[in-house]
Amino acid sequence: MVLLLLSRALFDRMLALGGAVVIVYEFFTLDASPFHIPTIALGALMIYLGLWRLTGRLIYKRVNKPLRADVNHFISLVRQLSAQKAGGDAKQIAESEVALREMLDRIISAA
Repeated sequence: MVLLLLSRALFDRMLALGGAVVIVYEFFTLDASPFHIPTIALGALMIYLGLWRLTGRLIYKRVNKPLRADVNHFISLVRQLSAQKAGGDAKQIAESEVALREMLDRIISAA
């Protein structure tokens, strides 16, 4: 995991450095090319993406969306159980506890 984070950070730095190289190279080779401004804009975009570490969010898929949805549902079940325990209805509390255990088993199997 640490190696993956280091490679993402290295990729971000290299992207920013590459953008700077593109811009410097374009200024050193000034000519009447119609691609002068778009090339500088591309270099600036590369610097922006590298400095703000956006490439990791744009390229890599770091989120397990089904697991996240299950965890959100688990949290809502915990809130529901807490509200029912304050109310004191034993049947609803038992149903909520069963649903909570099932969701916990589902989360463990998904992880």
